[in-house]
Amino acid sequence: MRTLRDAADFDEIATQYDATREPLEGSALETIATTLRDWGVRSVLEVGVGTGRVAAPLAALGLEVTGVDASLGMLARARAKKVARLVRGTAYRLPFGDRTFDVGFFVHVLHLLEDPAGAIGEACRVGRLGAVALVRPPGSGPADGTEEWSARRIVLERLRQEGVTLPDRARGGPQARERELLGQFPPQRLAVVSEADVTEPLADQLAMFERRASRWTLRIPPETLAKAVAEARELVGDRTHSYHRVRALALWERPPRGSPSWGDRPHGTAGPGGPGGANGPGVGARVAGRAGPSP
Repeated sequence: MRTLRDAADFDEIATQYDATREPLEGSALETIATTLRDWGVRSVLEVGVGTGRVAAPLAALGLEVTGVDASLGMLARARAKKVARLVRGTAYRLPFGDRTFDVGFFVHVLHLLEDPAGAIGEACRVGRLGAVALVRPPGSGPADGTEEWSARRIVLERLRQEGVTLPDRARGGPQARERELLGQFPPQRLAVVSEADVTEPLADQLAMFERRASRWTLRIPPETLAKAVAEARELVGDRTHSYHRVRALALWERPPRGSPSWGDRPHGTAGPGGPGGANGPGVGARVAGRAGPSP
């Protein structure tokens, strides 16, 4: 979720955002909606709603979705997708009262945040059942940039050789950061919503660099970035890579230890029939099967 200070960067990449992010397939979106309903969720605040690429289909599937983002450019894109309820704000100070929604919801946002525990805690404040995030858990790969012929790894190495200082978030990549966060702040539930073996051209990793569609690439001289991308494209050629892709919903029923609101909500206060209630006791990082109700 962007802060107001960072919002201008996301305004700049808003037009390229959807074209450079992996779309969620329809079956995954349906399973997300089903899992949320099984957990007792009807109303959702998507924190870092971005272009509305997830909020719009979830609303079409019957959930009551409100989106919040600091970027006016992103909000304009979400509005064009007919997301009805949109508000400008940041992840650390959501402009809503306590328990206004069933859950606060993050879609591949936590890895961007300087204080993810604080954002999860704030989402737990406005969410009656807690905070939920769509993440890539352990077992989903490849780890960003670690395989020998990763186009991303080659670009980053060439940029280092050119003297470019890379931000920490660029080094490990979003998938590695999400797995790290799940270890630091274990959720009470983790339900798989999609799983597949995937083979992709390595060159596909270059689109985000070529379109300067990641915030940190905006600080790199265009000619330096173009040179690194061209060298990576030549090296990877038509090679492909295969990996096992897993997406899961993580549920925090209470703020994680270390967040400003940690301790404010006792364990199991979600209410009967919901997560942590009479029909759904929370267990550390429990993994539920993908198409049915969580145990």
